[in-house]
Amino acid sequence: MMDTGRSTIALNENVSAELTWTLPSRRYLWAMVAMLMSATIFEGYDITIFHLCTPDIARTFHMTDTAVGAMAAVVRFGGILSFFVVSLADRYGRKTVISYTVLCYAFFTLMTALSKGVGSFTLFQASAQIFLAAEFGVAITMVSEEFPDDLRGRGIAILHMVAFLGVAAAGLLYGVVAPSHWGWRGMYFLGILPMLLVALLRRGLRETARFQALRVARAAGKIQAAGFRQYLHNCVTPLSKPYRGRLILIALLWNSVGLAGGPTITFFSLYAKRDHHWSSGQIGFAIVAAYLMATIGTALCGYLMDRIGRRGTAALFYVGAGIAEATLFQSSTHHAMLFALMATMFSYQAARTATSAFSAELFPTGARATGYCLCVQVLGQLGWTFAPLLAGILSGPMGGLGNAAALFGAGPILGAILVVTLAPETRGKTLEELSPDPD
Repeated sequence: MMDTGRSTIALNENVSAELTWTLPSRRYLWAMVAMLMSATIFEGYDITIFHLCTPDIARTFHMTDTAVGAMAAVVRFGGILSFFVVSLADRYGRKTVISYTVLCYAFFTLMTALSKGVGSFTLFQASAQIFLAAEFGVAITMVSEEFPDDLRGRGIAILHMVAFLGVAAAGLLYGVVAPSHWGWRGMYFLGILPMLLVALLRRGLRETARFQALRVARAAGKIQAAGFRQYLHNCVTPLSKPYRGRLILIALLWNSVGLAGGPTITFFSLYAKRDHHWSSGQIGFAIVAAYLMATIGTALCGYLMDRIGRRGTAALFYVGAGIAEATLFQSSTHHAMLFALMATMFSYQAARTATSAFSAELFPTGARATGYCLCVQVLGQLGWTFAPLLAGILSGPMGGLGNAAALFGAGPILGAILVVTLAPETRGKTLEELSPDPD
């Protein structure tokens, strides 16, 4: 039996409409999650191979710490540009956009593997990040719109959890592929075929019920379809009242988390291999173990968000991420570094999950994908993008990479303060309650 949803949905700053939609069955919801899992699996694989292969790439292209940080900043800038792709989902639909992102990501991943120098590598990886980040943003939007209010937090958590499959694949393959003739390029080649298979499997994906209701209303003339000028205006709609405060808060939260995550993911492998003489196999094992803990943290976060609320859960994991990251880069023994990395990723991924829930819940249907991407992939990416660059620049003056990277553990601590003092509690509320018509 399918239920019917009905609500007045804010479409933009000036327009609202009474829309009716049929809620999807639980069976389809889980099928949808299965079809969208590849977004986070690919994200996990891509981030991990960049994480693992940093010392190999640096050696191939003869890069200093500052150059590595600069390369990471440019690559992550591609994630910021994903905003323009994701915003198309509010115009053409979630399914349409996500169907193309995986193919574009596969193409630029292939070009990354074939790159001949640091310039082409950076360009192709930045381009791949545009579509990888866009795919992830649209997937989160679809889960947020389709899942019932009491399961939304867990639905988002599940999407984050499966990133471990990509991480585990990368970690297990690295010890075998990196020392081989294929080297770090082989890691990128191996990720291409699964992406093409996913493009075929997603043929059963439907448009979200909420967006389909919006599309029907547009076709019936109840709502005027946006032209190109309106599309450009909608790109900045979340910056206007009443969304501006929400967007700034969520962007600050993502930046606070990114201050710890950026240096950890960029520099741990280099820090362990070059400064503490870890082998490729040891690094691969550490990454798999750390992301296994991250998966557990994500699952726990999803449960706690639906039980005790978003605010308390987010603050708890923010504090844990900050302390663990600083400890990681101040540790010197193998076991201390391993356990600190596991604790960092446990808390960091859980903090990202809680922040994703806030991000997807605080914008109306007509601007949800755009709002999510603007605060997550654009304004919220500054810390993630530039923290590695700053850590690389500071590594010399501060007497080492570890001392510089440890400074950024302060970011999530500041984020926890913002959550406790400013973030609204969204547990158990409908998306329409959380995103009412503007005054």
